[in-house]
Amino acid sequence: MFDLSYWSDLDIRHCTDVMHVEKNVCDSVIGTLLNIQGKMKDGLNTHQDQAEMCIRSQLHSRSDGKKIYLSPACHTLSRKEKIIFCQCLLGSKSHKDAIQILRALCS
Repeated sequence: MFDLSYWSDLDIRHCTDVMHVEKNVCDSVIGTLLNIQGKMKDGLNTHQDQAEMCIRSQLHSRSDGKKIYLSPACHTLSRKEKIIFCQCLLGSKSHKDAIQILRALCS
């Protein structure tokens, strides 16, 4: 964040760039809802952290010796729900670049 060219010109340096924050939050939410590898925040580390903190035992990872299984969270969407979600987003009035990104993610 400190590499931004205009950062030194800001009167209040603790103000964040809203556009980048919105994009990052949107990427994280959509990545998690659509279960996009590399974009979702519900991975092995999250499940292991929950086990370490002794919370949400139904979501702890399980191993059979060869593979590690992650239990689906309550926000996990089925294929049909993912399609409906993508159609809803694609039908909204958004910036054309956002639509192109959504088409790539939802196809």
